[in-house]
Amino acid sequence: MRKEPLSMLAQSDLIDTLIGRCVMRDGAAAGETLLFIDSETLDDLVHLANRLRRLALFEDRIRAMASQ
Repeated sequence: MRKEPLSMLAQSDLIDTLIGRCVMRDGAAAGETLLFIDSETLDDLVHLANRLRRLALFEDRIRAMASQ
């Protein structure tokens, strides 16, 4: 595993890239998509999932702060 997880911007870019591979040229969502995910991308996704799990514990507080 990578020692340092991706920045929040890099995580957003990773998700955008994955979404971009699931969209047709006309912008419609693909019915099905096969993705090739290499070990580095998998590592990044694991880090992202772990970070979201940790943040989920504080979701209510984050939402309250963001809505003020």
